[in-house]
Amino acid sequence: MTAELPALPPLTLSGQEAVLCPAHAAYMARTDLEQTRMLGYTPVNLDAVTTLLLGLLGTRATVRHISGTTDEILDCLTEAGLSITEEMHRYETRAEAEAHAERLVAEGRALFWPYPLRAGRFADAAHLVPPALWARLNSKTALPGLVPPEALASRQTYPTAALRGEIALPVYLKAGGEEATGWGYAVHPCGTAGQLAEARAAFLAQGIETVIVEDAMTVRHCWCVNLAVTPETVQLLGAAEQTFSAPARQSGSVIDPDTPYPEAGHALALSVADAARRQGFLGVCGLDIGQTDDGRLIVFDPNFRFNSSTPQILLHRAAAMRSGLPVSLSFSGTTRRSMPDLITRIRGPIADGWFVPTRLLDGTLLPAADGVSLCTGFVLAETRAAAEGRSRTLQALIEV
Repeated sequence: MTAELPALPPLTLSGQEAVLCPAHAAYMARTDLEQTRMLGYTPVNLDAVTTLLLGLLGTRATVRHISGTTDEILDCLTEAGLSITEEMHRYETRAEAEAHAERLVAEGRALFWPYPLRAGRFADAAHLVPPALWARLNSKTALPGLVPPEALASRQTYPTAALRGEIALPVYLKAGGEEATGWGYAVHPCGTAGQLAEARAAFLAQGIETVIVEDAMTVRHCWCVNLAVTPETVQLLGAAEQTFSAPARQSGSVIDPDTPYPEAGHALALSVADAARRQGFLGVCGLDIGQTDDGRLIVFDPNFRFNSSTPQILLHRAAAMRSGLPVSLSFSGTTRRSMPDLITRIRGPIADGWFVPTRLLDGTLLPAADGVSLCTGFVLAETRAAAEGRSRTLQALIEV
């Protein structure tokens, strides 16, 4: 048995869980690779995604894979400060997950998910947000219908096959249509004719018939701004600055008081989310909003779903107050160590207040993971540089 962690003050959400989704909503995210083909998903992601948002959903019903919900994992997360009080239904196979979902729908629950469920498996009325509305709102093509023109980059839509070298470079090519996209997988920065040709070929190979050609803009900072949408209101939850490993390739997120999302942009984010509310959207959404060199705020992408930064955004304030450390940086690490060993190795940083785990996944319980376990959350520090150092320290700690 894994020894208990030292008691830590809980990370309270100050009632925010009440607006994240309606009381009758049920989190069910187990889909298939066809629905996630523009995300770069592999089989392991299909079950791993169901283990997100632990401690954020109050008493809502959830359908979660066993690999992220063992008693030792839940004990660790609870002792680290997360409040896990949900009505949890655990599964091992897709059939079991969908059977749980069927029962919840029969009880009057409405399913919510970050990406569409298996096509045709559940009736439209079973979803919190109808799949067709979800697809329309998340389409990059539809942004001009939600965002004022002054907050958009100059863009044009082309048939993919018609893309040629006469387009003025540099540009960003983005997949058109209404398929689920994310993590920059369907975005290609093009600074040369060769890159444009490669991007065109990649989109054609994926069956993408239309593409958005967006002017490349020099961006100082880009944030994922999270909002909660109810039938009557829209609430700003917070924002995390995105970090990138390469152009259009997000690697994580940081919350740093030295680079906050500008207050002048609050009205912009609220207006976009409210436009979606009027169309029937409910739940958490995120908007990728960048600030250019001349100070303009530009909405680059719609994410009418919860985001990878959502747990960090919701928990940051309480974690910073508890630790006295103002900066948080997302963390995602892998290891082949046993889960008891992994928990033992992270218990020091947790007890010291500079690491908040939000998901632990036992790779031995998920065949597609091939024995590789996941540890995600965020580290805290006095400065961004110190947080980056702590992230490296934590990764080394779980790898050794």
